[in-house]
Amino acid sequence: MLKIWLEDSAKSFEKQVKLLTGLVDLALAPEGISLSCEQGMNGLTVERDGNSARITYEKKCEFFRGILTLMTNPEEEFILHERASFRFNGEMLDNSRNSVLNLKTAKEIIIYSALLGLDNILLYNEETFEVPEDPYFGYMRMGYSKADVRKLTEFGKEFGVTIIPCIQTLAHLNGTLRWKCHRDICDYGDTLLVEEEKTYQLIENTIRSWRDCVDTDWVNIGMDEAYFLGRGQYFDKHGHKDHFELMCNHLKRVLEICRKYNFKAMMWSDMFFRLLFGYDYYADQELDPELLKLVPADVMLVYWDYYSTDRQKYDQMFAKHLKFNNPIGFAGGAWKWSGIVPALRHSHEVSKLALSSAKAHGVGTVFTTAWGDNGAEASIFTILPTLCLYAELSYADDDVDEKVSAKLEALTGYTLEEFFALDEPNVTPTGNKVPHINPSKYLFFQDVLMGLFDYHVRPDYPGFYGDCAEKLGDLAKRASRFSYLFDTLARLCHVLESKCDLGVRLKAAYELDDRKELERIANAELPDLLVRIENYYRAFRNQWYRESRPGGFDVQDLRFGGLKQRLHTAQDTIKSYLAGNISQVLELEQPRLPYDCRESDEGRDLNVDCNFWNYISTPNVNSHF
Repeated sequence: MLKIWLEDSAKSFEKQVKLLTGLVDLALAPEGISLSCEQGMNGLTVERDGNSARITYEKKCEFFRGILTLMTNPEEEFILHERASFRFNGEMLDNSRNSVLNLKTAKEIIIYSALLGLDNILLYNEETFEVPEDPYFGYMRMGYSKADVRKLTEFGKEFGVTIIPCIQTLAHLNGTLRWKCHRDICDYGDTLLVEEEKTYQLIENTIRSWRDCVDTDWVNIGMDEAYFLGRGQYFDKHGHKDHFELMCNHLKRVLEICRKYNFKAMMWSDMFFRLLFGYDYYADQELDPELLKLVPADVMLVYWDYYSTDRQKYDQMFAKHLKFNNPIGFAGGAWKWSGIVPALRHSHEVSKLALSSAKAHGVGTVFTTAWGDNGAEASIFTILPTLCLYAELSYADDDVDEKVSAKLEALTGYTLEEFFALDEPNVTPTGNKVPHINPSKYLFFQDVLMGLFDYHVRPDYPGFYGDCAEKLGDLAKRASRFSYLFDTLARLCHVLESKCDLGVRLKAAYELDDRKELERIANAELPDLLVRIENYYRAFRNQWYRESRPGGFDVQDLRFGGLKQRLHTAQDTIKSYLAGNISQVLELEQPRLPYDCRESDEGRDLNVDCNFWNYISTPNVNSHF
């Protein structure tokens, strides 16, 4: 534990430092290191000479990074100078995929960000935010009130972390457009109807509401993946219009509103490329200079890329972006959105490539995204290793992994390699390393009678998941406030140890008419599996309520409840078959085909990518029609 005592020059930080002592291994004690500080204009300098230390910081958050530097540097005498390569560096927190972070968790992330020297947090709230003029905007989603955002804004200011609205002004608004009162501004699907005055009134109400709560000049207006632009109600009203022109005209209207409320706008850049290149963001084609002139110059274009493992791809994309007459930013990914389990190693690998390229191209605005696709099942705190990396890639030039691990351990009690163990339930013996391959989710939620993913299971999977459960369980025994992350996934793996191949074994026993094995499965294995699922459910529920508001957990209850009921149905069906009440089990009569329709396994990963619960749980229709 590091003990410090604040000298008069640092007394203004006493309130914040007391909050730090509740989260990291730090104490305020008169016998501790005597700490003074001053604000300068040349980055961060941390000096220690025996029992005294001094922090000279440029940005307020760097004072707290200076404290973390003292915590992670065992030398009694040193001088360390750092200057951030990126003037804007932080993370985007997704509050729109059912999990809305509670204020306690959001404040903790602000503190961890400051300790790392990260200075911005974007709150991604599609409609999980109060717009007083529109009671159905975010209705029953348990999103943030304006008072909530003001609290986070003020709390962030205390630590030098700016809270920035990250909203949607074109697509990704299915949560709002589902309501009858908004159907007249729906083009199609999740996309707003452009060139409709009521649309711009809703956008203005939203932007004005955020303006009341934040101090920043910035707002992220979204506009990514607007695939239905001009294709639905707009087409019925106006006929075909060039989609690139539609996009630019809509953007101009939104920017007028932003300027009215003294916001500078940033937006995701992908639609400009998609509209020009047949919806391929990464197409190897040249941009038409005449079309680029249609793009308003006073919006920052944020190039996002969570996938590329080739440095050349980033170089090419930055070069293309720099052909626009716009400021450029970059957003990478802290992969927590492939289901229940993160992809930390992949995040680590691609972040290094991306930020190295960003530096080389003079891009000063970067942040990592923490999406929560299909239910936000992975803990928000699984992004901490990536946050550490983003910080070190900005401040440090060498020994980055070593510094990331040291700071991560000081923050959490776990090293980088130990955090990487959270990935392992998705890295089966087939050796997959693809971030969105997620057997831990589809093997958990698939129906044992239907066996939609049984083709993609090998005989060594149960042993693999047993080993994962043991390893993660051992890590969960550590006295850390983050041990629950490891406990939750250990319990998931304990379920998968039994369930991953249960459908395979069930069908084999049925085809062999091995009635003794069928009876054992029905009377012993399925009851045990239900107990394991309940144990995992309790840990998962504890994780959710520890980090997030209740809104959205109803979806998880429905998913878990459906899974357990289908296991009861499987048990009843097997017993009925054994008792002669039914002559066959039709579900077990069906062939087990590859889920991804592959014709050959050659050169293919056995595992597949499926993160949509409605597709995992059944081949039957359970949404829309």
